[in-house]
Amino acid sequence: MRFLLVLSFALSLTAEAAQADKLRYNRDIRPILSDNCFACHGPDKNHREADLRLDVREAAIEMKAILPGNPEASEVVSRLFTHDEDDLMPPAEFKKVLTAEQKKLITEWIKQGAEYEPHWAYTPLVKPPVPLKKHNPIDAFIQAELAGKKITPSQRADAHTIIRRISLDLTGLPPRPAETAAFVTEFNSNRTSSVAVNNLINRLLKSPHFGERWAVWWLDVARFSDTVGFHGDQNQRIFPYRDYVIHAFNANKRFDQFTLEQIAGDLLPNATVEQQVASGFNRLNMMTREGGAQAQEYLIKYQADRVRTVGGAWLGATLGCCECHDHKFDPYKASDFYSMSAFFADVKQFGVYSQYRKSESDELKGFTNDFPFPPEILVDSPYLKKRLQKIQSEMQSTATAAAKAQQAAFSDWQKTTQSYLKSQPTGWIATKPKITTALAPPIPPKGAKPKAKPVDPKKPLPVDESKASYTSDGSILFTAKAAQSTTLTFTPGAMTVAAIQIELLPTPQHKDSLELNGSSLGVTVTPDFSIQSPTDPKNIKLKVAHAAADHYEPRYSSGAEVIGIQPTWKTRGIEAKLRHRSIWQLETPAALTAQSSLTIKLPNHNAGSLRISFSPIATLEPLAQTPPATDAKHWLTSAVNIDKALRESFSKLQIESRKCLNGKAWTQITVAVKEPMVIRRLPRGNWMDETGEICPPAPPEFLAGPKAPTAPRQTRIDLAKWLTSPENPLTARAFMNRLWKQFFGNGLSAATDDLGAQGETPSHPELLDWLACEFRDSGWDIQHMMTLIVTSQTYLQDSKSRPELKDVDPNNRLLAFQTPRRLDAEFVRDNALFAAGILNLDDIGGPSAKPYQPANYYENLQFPNRDYVFDLDDQQWRRGVYMHWQRTFLHPMLANFDAPARDESACTRSVSNTPQQALTLLNDPTFVEAARSFAESLHGSDEEKISVIFQRTLSRQPKPSEKQSLLSFLSTQRAVFKATPEDAQKAITAGIRPVPKADPIELAAWTSVCRVALNLHESITRY
Repeated sequence: MRFLLVLSFALSLTAEAAQADKLRYNRDIRPILSDNCFACHGPDKNHREADLRLDVREAAIEMKAILPGNPEASEVVSRLFTHDEDDLMPPAEFKKVLTAEQKKLITEWIKQGAEYEPHWAYTPLVKPPVPLKKHNPIDAFIQAELAGKKITPSQRADAHTIIRRISLDLTGLPPRPAETAAFVTEFNSNRTSSVAVNNLINRLLKSPHFGERWAVWWLDVARFSDTVGFHGDQNQRIFPYRDYVIHAFNANKRFDQFTLEQIAGDLLPNATVEQQVASGFNRLNMMTREGGAQAQEYLIKYQADRVRTVGGAWLGATLGCCECHDHKFDPYKASDFYSMSAFFADVKQFGVYSQYRKSESDELKGFTNDFPFPPEILVDSPYLKKRLQKIQSEMQSTATAAAKAQQAAFSDWQKTTQSYLKSQPTGWIATKPKITTALAPPIPPKGAKPKAKPVDPKKPLPVDESKASYTSDGSILFTAKAAQSTTLTFTPGAMTVAAIQIELLPTPQHKDSLELNGSSLGVTVTPDFSIQSPTDPKNIKLKVAHAAADHYEPRYSSGAEVIGIQPTWKTRGIEAKLRHRSIWQLETPAALTAQSSLTIKLPNHNAGSLRISFSPIATLEPLAQTPPATDAKHWLTSAVNIDKALRESFSKLQIESRKCLNGKAWTQITVAVKEPMVIRRLPRGNWMDETGEICPPAPPEFLAGPKAPTAPRQTRIDLAKWLTSPENPLTARAFMNRLWKQFFGNGLSAATDDLGAQGETPSHPELLDWLACEFRDSGWDIQHMMTLIVTSQTYLQDSKSRPELKDVDPNNRLLAFQTPRRLDAEFVRDNALFAAGILNLDDIGGPSAKPYQPANYYENLQFPNRDYVFDLDDQQWRRGVYMHWQRTFLHPMLANFDAPARDESACTRSVSNTPQQALTLLNDPTFVEAARSFAESLHGSDEEKISVIFQRTLSRQPKPSEKQSLLSFLSTQRAVFKATPEDAQKAITAGIRPVPKADPIELAAWTSVCRVALNLHESITRY
């Protein structure tokens, strides 16, 4: 009786709602049931209580939980309103409590007939009709909803706001003042203003910076990082993948092709290098080479990551739930998870990327924590090629200027060198040395101190049969049983020695191997060079500037190959039958007299035969086979009497040019193995439990249907094509929902990373479906969809809040005005550098850059230990998209502004407002240096300077009150720095940019003003 009274009261409260509108399951009821009931009464059969399903209408009716039209007899209603704690649902231990309004909605819905709807995201995509006749269909859907609520949209924003908004959204950069002025003139001179807007959009879509801005968005999804996460979080080589993404957006690569190349680029017929680079997407999961890790466990982890990533990126699905059990809220099954995993079972990978155990691959033999993560390929890098050309041009101009300034010295060197080359066309000369060689002492274990052993008089000493002879071809042949320590003394006469060539030669005496006794273990050569003059008994040690070899065992540091072979040249045993050649270029060429001797010591080597020659010319390309040149650049590397500062300056350019690796870069790619892993469903996700059934590759069954038993095994190509097929309704919806968020601050469904039952019904479901269909029907044209959005009046309207709507639409989901949004972390930094005029916009693509970072920030990084060394050249001011991304120690600026660590695919970024953000903008050396550079560039009166600051940061003129406030602050800062000039020096010396010759007090005061401008909320917000 008590229940009936309560129920009658509840029904009376819902009468008004019943008359007002018919309730809809997807909009009104599913979110309540999903959040409170489906965990125990939903899709997951393994955790279902009382055999009751509330997500299926027929099942709920059969169990009499829901009796359509009769809430009084429905068990669900009884359980919601009861005061008996044993019967109350949800139960107390579930920690969920329905509000009175939610209970009323469920009651009224049952009274109205309890009509269910298929979940909106899983229904087939059908393009809905446009409700109103509008120039832009987006406005038709938005304004139809507003009209139904009797709300008028906001007025169009002013021209200054529009150009800044569109520029920030499309390129991540604000407009220059001149661009703003031109746009305002064009915008105000057209009756509809659409011409100016369209011209602006077309220009920005063609900008190379468009791809840089939108790559950031996708790199979150792709979980791109410069490091592998897990344990040591070592560096990996994969920046060409980022270049691929930037280029794809700039070229408007269609999204279906973009999908195909990333998931299955390596499997495509005659796969191009670009498509192989794109397949690096599959390799961006975290990896380990920790010694205690279980390889099989981590192989399963890598597989699971790929399933979660594809689920989030393309399906808007939280597939990770299914690794252990059927999804509790959506129709995905555990078998679907492992069938998706099976698509990637052919990806070549190693559970632990080191050979700690004999059972692991021989391909990883000798790998340390400094090694890369194969498989990789060597590809062209447009950025490195361009940078190399730039450096070579600087080298040429430096050498030309030096030769012009020292014409006589340069001419003398040319004449002498050309005369030498007539007699020695190759540039090399060999002379017979004095040779001493003996068995090398045994090498003590690493870290151990050598101990002198007492001589046993009864034990005969080993006989040293080491011999070395000079042969007719100028080589030295060793006859010995073990490693040698050899000293070679040459007296080549009066000459300059700028480079020394050491060749290792296979010989019949050593079974056609270059190693002693025909071994194939690899030769180790650590030469020591010195000269001795008869007038000076001391040896003068010669330092090596650079050494290169045509065959060698690569060495690595933090994932990158060490450039050059000095101090130790180690060869590979598998190449023991090949002739090897190395060139050792001296830091300062040595001038030998007729009586001088050059000594080369080769401790503990196992070469069977070698040949040594000298050259007075240190070529720019040490291993080049062409005759040496005698131009100004070679003069700087080869002549003895070169000014020390000039030689060091030119040497630095040489070092930078070598870092460009001849315009090539290594990058991780996907390689398919012939025998894919066997993928089983793992009960409770237990990688050691192999009792589950084998799961062949297949998309989720409820979306794609059951796979025919006789169908051939599907590949990643099939997966990629299914993801963008008409049969799959999720990809277009998920992509467009995330894209919408970039332009309006919220997705049409706020849960952009979850389109399932635990997500949110779209605020405008018909609009989302229309956009998804348009995207698909346009041929997956991303720029077409962006243009539709940014030309809509909905997008172009003013962003001022509407106080009268705060109760009707507190979160602006109806879009009666444009939503301001804070810039992403990378663009906060970009905008500061751009306003200051120091942002490097010339270089697109390339390796990651390292901005300033607090000292010892990496102190806890081990395996290997490493220091963060920030860039000391123009790479310091590269765009944020290129910032080095350390997964476990994300750059503090990125972390403070909510960038994700990218240890997982991130389909959305959180937005916080913290004191650390303001402190970063005020104190991070990047922003302090930007403020000082900004101040340097200002000219004119104080009022004119403040106007320029506003134009460059906010694309508008300052208001009188703002100008007066900053002038007052400027006056205060001048007084402060005049009183404490040492503080003025601190304010203007942050960063590596040279401090100009200017009044430090005035520069410091204006630096403070610019710091304020860069810290404004408006400066880091898109309105």
